[in-house]
Formats: sequence, C-alpha cells, structure tokens
Amino acid sequence: MKISPKVIGFTTLFTLLPFNYAHTTEIAPLDIALTLAQTLNPSGQTHTYLVTQNTGKSIKGINLSNHFEYYPNEPLNFIERYGFDTLSQVTSDLPIQSLNHNELLAAGGEGSNHIAAGTNYIEHGVEADIDEVFLFPKFSKPTPNYSKISYQKEVLLDYEVELCMRWVKPIEKPEQSNEYAGLFVCGDFTDRAELLRKIDVDNVTSGHGFSDAKSGQARFPTGPYIVVPKDWNTFLENISLATYVNGEQRQQTAASEMIREPNSLIEMILDKGAQSIWRYQGQDVPLFDEQGIKPQQNIVTGTPAGVVYNTPGWGYRISKSIKWLATFSFLDSGPIDYILEQYIEESFKNKSYLQKGDKVQLTGTYLGSINIDITD
Repeated sequence: MKISPKVIGFTTLFTLLPFNYAHTTEIAPLDIALTLAQTLNPSGQTHTYLVTQNTGKSIKGINLSNHFEYYPNEPLNFIERYGFDTLSQVTSDLPIQSLNHNELLAAGGEGSNHIAAGTNYIEHGVEADIDEVFLFPKFSKPTPNYSKISYQKEVLLDYEVELCMRWVKPIEKPEQSNEYAGLFVCGDFTDRAELLRKIDVDNVTSGHGFSDAKSGQARFPTGPYIVVPKDWNTFLENISLATYVNGEQRQQTAASEMIREPNSLIEMILDKGAQSIWRYQGQDVPLFDEQGIKPQQNIVTGTPAGVVYNTPGWGYRISKSIKWLATFSFLDSGPIDYILEQYIEESFKNKSYLQKGDKVQLTGTYLGSINIDITD
C-alpha cells in the first residue's frame, strides 16, 4: 500500500514516539483547535469538557458546562454561543478533571442520518475498482470510542477508518462550509456480502447497496472527542488516519490526500442531495431535506486503501466464468451474480473478514482512537 509523502513528512514530528501512540494521545494546541468531550452524569445531564490532555487511558479537561452553567447535548453549541476565542482562553485557574475513555459519549453526536462519500482516495478506488467519487446516505446511531460489534456468521464484516465532520450551523450554500466545523475519527463498518448482492454493477456510483450494507446497529463507532479548529481547511493538512487489526496496521493515509476535499463534497451534496435518488431498505431516499445539511448530520468523508475487500481480478473472473459454464450454473443465474456469490462463499470459508475475538483500532492525528471488539 502506498504511503504518501505528506504522511511521511508529518510523522517525522513524532520520531521519538511510536506512530500509533502519537495518533492516540496528541491533543491540538488551544490556539489552533478546541477539543471537546462529553459525559453523562447520573441524573442524565450532559457535561461538556475542554480537553487539555490525553494520557492514553484517560483524558484531562475543564468542565465547560459547570463553568458556563450550560448543558447542551451538542458540544458544538458552545462554539455557537460563546465563540472560539472565548473558549480557548478559559483555562486560567480552572480545575482540571480526569475522565476515563469509557465514560465519554460518542463524538458522532445524537443524529442517525449521515452523508457518506465513496472512493474518495485514489488507492481505495483502485482496490474497489471504482474511479469516481460518489455519495450515499448512512443510517446509524454513533457509538462511543470503546465499542463492541457482535459477530454474525452471515455477515462479511469489513472495517474502514474515516475522517468525519459536522458543522456548527446548517449548510444551505457551499460557501457556508468554510465556517466552524467539528472533526472526529470514525469507523464505517460494512457487510460486504450484502453490498455485493445489492450493488448496481452497471452503475456503481449510484450508491445502491451501500446504505443497506453500511447502516444499522454498531456500524458507526466514533472517537472520544470532537475537534473544532480555528481554520479547519489548514488543520486538515495535519491529520493522518490509520487502522490496526490485532495490532497489525492495515490502513494509513493523510486526510489531505482526499480526491474531493470537504468543501467539494459539500458542493456535491448540495447539488443533488435533496433528490430522492438513493435507495435504503427498498425506499427512495434523499441525503437531506429541503432545509439543507443539518448540524447533527455527519459527513463521512471517504475510505483510505487497505480494507479487506479487493475487487476480484480478471483471472478470478475468467476462471469462475468457465466454472459457471461447466457446471451449467447459467441455468440459474447470470455470470456476474455467480462470480459474486462464489467470492462471498469463499470469503466465508477462508475467514478473510473480521472474526470473533478480533480487535480493531481506528486512529486519527489529534482525534484520538476508537477501540472495537468483535464479540459473540
């Protein structure tokens, strides 16, 4: 897998630390970005913290909710109400609290309708055999940075690390995307069997099949906190993403390597997003309603290379086509459906996708990490 010069150049800043450790613990300086985490107290009240340190096992931060006597469910409401500069200067003489990572609420917030980009990195486009960026809706409630995904024997479960974003204010015009936004690391987990059975092979970039395969319970784990840069366009240059499965690195890329950077994705979304031209559970659905992209909608910006799935090569396709003819399978199905079912069957047999007991870690520079256990 290709590692871009931008990633190499950035990681030299951390030559005294292991790459994974730097990703997991580094907090952005307050004059560059605000890092916000949330917890729920026993009475059900949401508390928002300004994070000042990540020790790896816990965070340290200032309780903004107690300081301002303001307890919104959405941490970005603090930016809207008090402004970046005011929040970046509240550290003087305020108590610092320590919180375990497993106490933190999902950085993805409370919304369940999200907008995702497909093949937004060149190398992933190659492994997926798709040469165009496309969009699809994702319907999934965000889960916290320590999450479990139940193993299902009929699911070919694949991992994807992504940079996710949502904006402080609604977006109805492209130029509004330059305003304050929160960034966090997220996972976009996929049932490849369902995707291959529902994908429109004649028009892959329609996104058909993607929403069904990527939506649902536990398919959207999110990081421990959301980071609000003073200038997110510049901040994006410093972010790299990585995936580790049982300690082995599988994905790594610089977020700046996106084919379509977030402003361009917003233009794509606003262009046709209100039209019901996508499919989910047999229904035609839009990306957003007539009010534009809402603050609680997360933008899932695209998958770097290194996922389990690779489109079968021509040698595989030819050999299975011959088998399709030799076994008279053409009486029951077309060649493409037969090849895809053969791939699905062999993948289950080879156990090439995530299995019970696997541990997946998704990381982002300044964004912390997500730890997922694949359980019974």
